[in-house]
Amino acid sequence: MLETRTTYCRICEACCGLLADVDGDRLLGLRPDPEHVVSKGFACAKGTRFGALHSSPDRLDAPLVRDGGALVPTSWQRALADAGSRLARIRSEHGPHSVAVYMGNPAAFGYAPPLFTQAFVKALGTRNFFTASSLDCNNKFVVARRMLGSAMTHPVPDLDRARFALLCGTNPAVSQSSFVHAPRFVERLGEIVQRGGRVVVVDPRRTETARLVGEHLPIVPDTDAAFLLALLQVVFAEGLEDARCLGAHALGTQALRRAVARFSPERIAALTGIPPERTRDVARAFAAAGGAFCHVSTGVNQGSFGNLAYAAKIALELATGNLDRAGGALVPRGAFDTAALARRLGVDREPAWTSRIGGFSPVLGALPTGILADEILTPGPEQIRALVVVSGNPLSSAPDSLRMRQALGALELCVCLDLFVNDTAAHGTHVLPCTDFLERDDLPLPFLQLQPEPYLQWTEAVVPPGGDRRPEWRILSDLAEAAGLHLHGSRTLDLITRGLLALGGPRRLLEPLLWPLLGPRPLRALAKHPHGLRVRRERPGDFLARRIATPSGKVELFPEDVFARLDELEAALAVRPRRSLRLFTKRDRLGHNSWMHANPKLPSATHSAHVSPADAERLGLCEGDRLRLSTQTGSIELPAVVDPDVGSGSVAVPHGFGHDPASGWTDATRRGGRNVNELAASGPAALDPLSGMCRFVGLEVQAEVVASGNVERGDAGMTGETQAD
Repeated sequence: MLETRTTYCRICEACCGLLADVDGDRLLGLRPDPEHVVSKGFACAKGTRFGALHSSPDRLDAPLVRDGGALVPTSWQRALADAGSRLARIRSEHGPHSVAVYMGNPAAFGYAPPLFTQAFVKALGTRNFFTASSLDCNNKFVVARRMLGSAMTHPVPDLDRARFALLCGTNPAVSQSSFVHAPRFVERLGEIVQRGGRVVVVDPRRTETARLVGEHLPIVPDTDAAFLLALLQVVFAEGLEDARCLGAHALGTQALRRAVARFSPERIAALTGIPPERTRDVARAFAAAGGAFCHVSTGVNQGSFGNLAYAAKIALELATGNLDRAGGALVPRGAFDTAALARRLGVDREPAWTSRIGGFSPVLGALPTGILADEILTPGPEQIRALVVVSGNPLSSAPDSLRMRQALGALELCVCLDLFVNDTAAHGTHVLPCTDFLERDDLPLPFLQLQPEPYLQWTEAVVPPGGDRRPEWRILSDLAEAAGLHLHGSRTLDLITRGLLALGGPRRLLEPLLWPLLGPRPLRALAKHPHGLRVRRERPGDFLARRIATPSGKVELFPEDVFARLDELEAALAVRPRRSLRLFTKRDRLGHNSWMHANPKLPSATHSAHVSPADAERLGLCEGDRLRLSTQTGSIELPAVVDPDVGSGSVAVPHGFGHDPASGWTDATRRGGRNVNELAASGPAALDPLSGMCRFVGLEVQAEVVASGNVERGDAGMTGETQAD
C-alpha cells in the first residue's frame, strides 16, 4: 500500500525533516517535509538521495566472519559466539585495556548508538575508547569546558535576528555547517543581508556560500586564529568592548587584553593575507552591529591553532556584548539541559588517568584517534590487540592512512558494525550488518543543546530492517553477553537495562528524560506532532545570568593552557614565505565524508587537486596534469584543476576518497582518487596536546607536476568544509 511517513535526516546536525514515500515495506523515495517546524520544506541533496544508499546492492544483509582469509556470510549466532569468545580470551589474557572501541560519526547522530557504545565500553572496562571527535571538533569541547564550564555548552548563531555574521572555515551552502542545529542556514544568511546586515565569509577559497550570499574575505589556510585575535586587538585598542558585560560576566579580561595586544592587524597581515584595513572594518562592524555572531567550524578546527581560534571566537562575542544576546550567539539549553545531564552521567569531566602513548587526557571520555595506530603497534602492557568499530572508518578518516593500515593488520580481532564492508571492515575479522537511520526509531538527542529554536521530534522506523540487519544497540548488547560482560560494567545496571529493553527497546531508557516536559507517555505525545514540536523559546541572557558552570561562575576568558601557544602563533608571524603550498580540504556536495560515497546515485566526479592560476603558472601546470603532493608523512598523485576560486599559495583536495579496492564498496571504489589523509602525520608529536586533534589543514606540501593529462572540470560535487567519520 502506498503511503507517506514522516521522519528526519541524520546525516548532519541540521536534521532536516523528510517525507518518505513507501509501498508496504519498500522505500520509494525521500523528499523535504514542508510542514517541519524548523526546516520548513528544505532538505539538501544528501538527504533526499539517501534512499539510493539505503537500497544499495552493496548493503550488508548478513554477518561476515573471516575464514581462510576471506570474509564469508554466517549466522548471527556463530558470529557473536566467535567474536565474544575471542574478545573474552584477549581480555582475560592481556587485561581490559587490550581491547579498544572506535565510534564513528554516523553513530553519533542517533540517541541509542552512543548510549550503548558507552555501556559497552564500560562493560569492557577499557580506557581505550576513540571517536571521530578528535579528528574534527575536540578543540571546541576542551575550550568550552574551560571557558564556559561544560564541554557540552556551545554558542550557536541566532540567525533569524542577527545583523552581522562572520563565518570562518565553514561552507553551509554545501555542508549545512556543524555545531548548530539550524536547517536552511544559507537562506537565513540571505535574510540577514535583506535586513541590511552583513555576512562575511573568511575562507581560503571563494566558496559556494560566499558566491551566494555575503562578502568573501580570502585568508591563508590555518591562520584564522591570528585573524580572530587581531579582531579582539582592535576591539580593545579602539574601546569597542562592552565594559558592562565584561565586568559582570567575565574573568581574565585584562590578561586577554594584554595577550592580544601583540596581534595587531598590521602584524598579522603578512601571515593571513588579509589587509589591515579589512581586519579593522570587520572588527568595527562586528562590535557596532547590534547583534553579531562568529561561527567557526571544521576548516578551522583541523588546523594548528583550533583551540585558540575557538577561544578567540567566544571572547570576541562576549567582549562585544554579543554572547547570549538576541541576534548574537545564543547558548541554548535545549529541550532539557544536556550539559547538566552529561555532568550527572560523569561524561563531562577530565579523569586523572592519561593514555599509554603520549599521556593524553581523554576528552568526553575518548582518547585521540591520532594515537590509535601507535597504541596497536607499540609493544608493552595494555597494548591494543582487539578493536570494535561502531559505524566508523578510521582507515580512511585517521591521519597517516598507511600506518593505520599496518595497525589494523596487526590486530588479533577486529569487529566492525556497519552498513557496508568499508575500507576498515575489509581488514576486519567480523563484520556485523547494521540498520541505517530509515530502519530505526530516533530522537535528535545529541544535538538538543545546539538548537537556536528548541524542538523535539520522534520518528518511528520508516521501513523494517532489510535482510538480517540489526541496530547497533542490540549488537553491542549481544556481543557483551557473548563475551560474558555486564553492560555499564555493573551486574545490577545490566539487569535493569536488559529488562527495559525487553519491555520495548532503548526507547524505554529515553522516556524518563522527557517526563518533565511531556508527562508519563512522552513518545505518545510526540507522535501527535510528527513534524516536530516546539517545546520552549530560548531566553537571551539566561546563560550568563544563571547557567555558567565554571568554578568562578563567570566566562573565563583566559584559560592559561589554551593560550599557552600564543608564543608559537606569534613566531609564525615571522616565518618567511615558502615555495610549498598550504593544504586545505573540501567537502563533497552530494556525499558526506567517506561513508556517503557508497551511494550509487552520486554522479561520477574526478577527484582532483585544486590550485590557483598563479600557482599553476609557477609550477608549469596545465589543467588535467597529474600533480604529486608530498609531506614528510606521505605523497599522493591527483589530476589538477586550475581553480580561480582558490587562493594563491594553497591547494585544495576533497577528503574521504581513495577507497580500498578490497572493500565491498562497489560505488565508492569506482570513484577512485587518493586519500588526502596519507599526507597527515599521526602519533603524539603530531597532535595538539590539549585536544588531541590531528592537523589536516595548513600542512605544507611540496607540489610537483609528474605527468600531463586531461581532466574535465566535472567536479561540481567537490566542495565545502572538511569533517571526519
